[in-house]
Amino acid sequence: MWPPKTCLEFGAGAALPSLALLNGGAHRVVFTDRYVNEQTFDALKLSIEKNALAWGINEEEIRRRTAVAGHTWGEEIENLVNVVSAAETDDDADRSENENAKHVECLIASDCIYNPTYHAALLQSASALIEPCTGIFIVGYSLHGNVPTCDVERFFFVAEKEYGLKVIHELAVEYSEGQMGIGSVDKKRGNVYLKILACRESPHCN
Repeated sequence: MWPPKTCLEFGAGAALPSLALLNGGAHRVVFTDRYVNEQTFDALKLSIEKNALAWGINEEEIRRRTAVAGHTWGEEIENLVNVVSAAETDDDADRSENENAKHVECLIASDCIYNPTYHAALLQSASALIEPCTGIFIVGYSLHGNVPTCDVERFFFVAEKEYGLKVIHELAVEYSEGQMGIGSVDKKRGNVYLKILACRESPHCN
């Protein structure tokens, strides 16, 4: 179902994917990033407010449809589950007794897997939060050149083997040399890759 009822972005940063989902009609969007300081989250909240108001979303709707939370991947996942389950949607009465209230229909990780050190932690959080039947996990990435490509893409092997998250769709977009970055000679550096994962036992994988 699109737009999804609940969305959550890992490592949001400027949170462009989450903002796009909010503008696209997602019922509830949770913006998360590792806590650094209050100023970082104040800036994110201001960005959400300014963009939402420009799209005709009023302040009450912003409060109801968005949440900002600090989250270090793989740690204190139950706290993030509580943020998700506290979502104030129009069907709260039904959701209060529904286990699905603790899960997310659309997870996003944009440019989050370039460092393999954090793959397992990200997958721990994602696998705990994804809605088992209908949920999808959208992973967008580029190749930073800091480690071999195989080490970056091992994320998807581990996702399926150890966490039951299988790639169901993938896309690669090749950009011109101007997208490679200063000093880069790797033509693939400017490419953007996107893979969508779902729980192995879900209808998405049948």
